[in-house]
Amino acid sequence: MCEVKTNFVTHDLVHNLRCNRRGPRIRHDMKKTRIWPGARFMCVCKDGDLNTAAYCLAELMHEPFQPFPMAAVAVHYSIRDEFIEMLRSRFRQLKPHVANHPNFVRAVEELKHGLRPVKYVLADVADAPACASPILVTDDVTHLFFPSGPSGCTTLHSFQNMRQVAEIFGRETPNFDAVYFFDEGITGVYTLAKMIKCVQFFVNCMDACLLEIMPFYMEHTPMVIFKRGYHYETLELGHQWKIIVFLYSSSILRQCCCPTGHCRCYATHSACCEDHLHT
Repeated sequence: MCEVKTNFVTHDLVHNLRCNRRGPRIRHDMKKTRIWPGARFMCVCKDGDLNTAAYCLAELMHEPFQPFPMAAVAVHYSIRDEFIEMLRSRFRQLKPHVANHPNFVRAVEELKHGLRPVKYVLADVADAPACASPILVTDDVTHLFFPSGPSGCTTLHSFQNMRQVAEIFGRETPNFDAVYFFDEGITGVYTLAKMIKCVQFFVNCMDACLLEIMPFYMEHTPMVIFKRGYHYETLELGHQWKIIVFLYSSSILRQCCCPTGHCRCYATHSACCEDHLHT
């Protein structure tokens, strides 16, 4: 009689797959924090892809205390209400480690019982209870409204031109490490990059791997590279060297394969996404 091999694919493995092991438990830091771990700034122009921008923003708003949170978003005044509704429709209930975080609880109390009334948007009650909903502050206030440190909320501002976006960027309290810029064209990002102190600009994409362009940025050498569906560029604008990245093909919007903020491609001299992407 033939012996069944241990890796034999049975009917149950296909149709009644079960997992006998529990997933790893992730311990979240529930202590008060005063630092923004690499805060992000988003700019959504009137001709930008609102669906993609709303999706990306909503995803980051559900984990506001992870590294690289989305602290503020500037939206063109003509699409402000439309964008807010699109974003709100993507809100879902926050996980306990977010809803019970002391910084978030403190921010909620400030919004509810603070001396100054401020307008903000929560998820629909069918999607999340008010006590565990992402919070979008829409009253054009900065994070100075909240006590020091990450609030767990995202502030929204309206603008009419890039000069106003630069002013909003300067008024906000976090030190932003990167800007996510959503627009049909790319000329606006060069205008904005010249006016603000920030190095990384991602146009219609988020946190693409910077392996190829980083050596040229470190050496202050102008360079343009096309790789994996992205246009990478480093140049000097406003007496500061910048890195600008945008999609040049119809590739699906994607992030670097490494965990956010932990890309080690440059250190290991390898391309993290090279095994997955062939463009």
